[in-house]
Amino acid sequence: MISEKPIVTMNTLGGNGRFGNQLFQYAFLRIYANVYNLEVMTPKWIGQYLYGHNDPTPTHQFKTINEYDHPLFKNIFSYEKPPFENVDFWGYFQFPTHAYAPYKDYFRSLFKPVDSVNAIMEKGEAILRSKGKTIVAMHHRRGDYKGYGGVESFNKIFYVAPTTWYKKWLENIWPTLDNPVLFIASDELYDVLDDFKEYNPVTSKDLFDYFSPADFYPDFYILSKSDIMAISNSSFSFAASMLNENCKGFFRADLNHNGVIPYDPWSSQVLVNRHLIEPY
Repeated sequence: MISEKPIVTMNTLGGNGRFGNQLFQYAFLRIYANVYNLEVMTPKWIGQYLYGHNDPTPTHQFKTINEYDHPLFKNIFSYEKPPFENVDFWGYFQFPTHAYAPYKDYFRSLFKPVDSVNAIMEKGEAILRSKGKTIVAMHHRRGDYKGYGGVESFNKIFYVAPTTWYKKWLENIWPTLDNPVLFIASDELYDVLDDFKEYNPVTSKDLFDYFSPADFYPDFYILSKSDIMAISNSSFSFAASMLNENCKGFFRADLNHNGVIPYDPWSSQVLVNRHLIEPY
């Protein structure tokens, strides 16, 4: 039986991309439904465990709407009536983030960990904060990005930023901070740590027991709570920066500048050079 309200679904949620992609997909779906008073249905995904979302499972097979096939997505939240209803959405929905800025509070409310998860995360954060007053968090995305070297447009988006960019940035900012402590998140942690050994970096392995439901989540959580952050060109750490209400400085590795530069999480492209493969 179809709901009294029109429905929107995303049957690929949880399987189309990794965690950062999934957060943007779910945020889009819920904001779209909220703007146009629609019901949301989703399959199982990790956000149900972490954030307590209990949307009903899709019960009907609707027509799939591909984000990249419709120009209406450029202003998707601004129409008088919903441009799509009783459909299944497909895409990544990583619009320039000024599109999400009017819904900042709602966006953030979607990704607050449930009490049981939050209690674990807060303990780890407390250990980290006992080591210094200013948490400087860096994210180094490496592993899967190495596979794009032969595709020119992808190579300008999914690039492995040299640690020398971050070291130069740290050398400039470190002396200006009050009792800083360095936290490093990376999918190839032990290939990165030695480059920053003079800063005595801390990792999630120092703060948390293995978090089996989602081993990446402690890194994401600490990034979202840091006081200064420098991210990779990655939706994972960019999403964390959008959720970060503490941070006094946001920086990112930018291939166009061959270094680490400031950015505004709520008025930027999610990925530098994304326009090379997407219509926004």
